[in-house]
This record gives sequence, structure tokens and C-alpha cells, in this order.
Amino acid sequence: MKSLFVRSLLWLMPKRAYTNIIGAIVRRRFSARLIPWYARHFSINLDELAKPLQEHTSLGEFFSRKLSAEARPIADGIVSPVDGEVSSMGKIDKNILLQIKGYTYTLDELLADSEAAANYANGWYVTLYLSPSDYHRIHAPLDCVARRYRHIPGTLYPVNVHGVSHVQRLFVRNERVVTHFDSAHGSFAMVKVGAAGVGSIVVPFGDLPSGRRRQRGPILDKPCQESFVKGEEVGYFALGSTVVLLFPPSVTLRFVVSPGDKIRMGCTIAQIER
Repeated sequence: MKSLFVRSLLWLMPKRAYTNIIGAIVRRRFSARLIPWYARHFSINLDELAKPLQEHTSLGEFFSRKLSAEARPIADGIVSPVDGEVSSMGKIDKNILLQIKGYTYTLDELLADSEAAANYANGWYVTLYLSPSDYHRIHAPLDCVARRYRHIPGTLYPVNVHGVSHVQRLFVRNERVVTHFDSAHGSFAMVKVGAAGVGSIVVPFGDLPSGRRRQRGPILDKPCQESFVKGEEVGYFALGSTVVLLFPPSVTLRFVVSPGDKIRMGCTIAQIER
């Protein structure tokens, strides 16, 4: 009964309106007054900031804050692109990925591209959840070149434990941006999943739709040519959300993290075995 009640609330929630309201508030300069409370409430390490707390002009700017260059050392292997928690990970079962125990979704649904999905069938994946307390910028897990990005319109369910536990196929219902990369170890894909409260997903190699087109417009698919060294920024969320990394079956990965682990950007999540 409780599960049905939570699902009903999530379904009835005015997700896009809620996100627009939150976005409008946190972008205003008066919201900067909330930054000290926010930093205390979420125990944010102020020593890591790229600039002093008081120089952030809005709460929205602080959400997507930059860190000092020394704050996140870059390890060997495939590194985490974000600060967050490992939600799920492992081998892709043909084209099926695990959202949470009992809930699955498919590569075709996630990428909205059957040809691209075929490249990752029987490959590897890791899902990383960013909470409101986490650093929200996204970085390259390997030296790589972005070749194509794809914006897929959708709704904005919360991606916290309540959302993933009660909304089936949540990651393929929400708005998302897929970036396809090439690396020395082959291709990989990064899926940035939007969520309730996330005012935008930003990438440095193209413009994404705004307004109603983010929810109901056509799929946007464009080529790009942007090189990144491991650990370099490749985008950011306006608030916490989820990143799914996909790797092809042509590589063999040995994960060094487990579901439930808290990780930081730059820490090793997997080694590539030759």
C-alpha cells in the first residue's frame, strides 16, 4: 500500500513545473543568502572550493561550483566522472541493465538508438547517483574524444532512492543527454540523466534545447569533435542527478567498487584487463 501511495505521488507530482520554480529561485541573486546554510546542512568541504564561498553570486552557481585543481587527484584505470554513490554496475545481460533490484530497462530505451545500443550489448555499465550534497560537475573517465551527442526529451522524476525504488524504467522516462566517445580502449558512452529540480544539463560541445522542447520536442542528434584528457570537465548538472557509463564487450573490466560505495571524481572505478 505504501509503495502504491509513493508511486501515485511521484506520478502526480508537477515535475517540470517544480523544476522550473526551483530553477528560477536558485538563479536569483537573493538565493546567495542560503549558501552558508546549504553548505553547513550538507557538510560541504569549503577548503576544496575554487573560489571563496562569499564570491558565489547565487545558490544555483554554488550547486554547480568548481573545485580547486588539487581537490580531486586523478588515479589510474577508468576513473569516476563524478562525486556520488555507485547505484548499480556490472555486466550487461544482452541489452538489459539493472535500475534497482526488481526493476530493469534496456539499452535501446536508454539510448533511443538501436544501432548504438548494439555496440554495448553484453558489455559493461556503472550507474552513479549524485545527491544534492555532491559536487555536480562531470569529468572524463579516460582520455577521449567526444564524437556525437544526443538529447532525448523526457519527464523529470526524482532519481533518489524513492524514485528508483518506485518508478519502473525511470532512467528511460527522464530527459537525458548521451555523449558517445572514442578512446584508446575503444568507444564508450556517457548518459547524463536529468531529474526533478535539475534546471539544465550542460555540455561544452553544443547547445541543448530549452523550454518545452526539453520535454516534448524531437530528439536532437549532432556530431562533435572535442578532445578531453582524463579528469577534464565534460559538463555539469544544475542539481544532483545520475550518470550511466557504458562500455563495449570488446574490453574486459575489473570493477574495484561495489553498489552502495561513495566515490569521488578521479578515483578508480575499474581497471581494463588486457
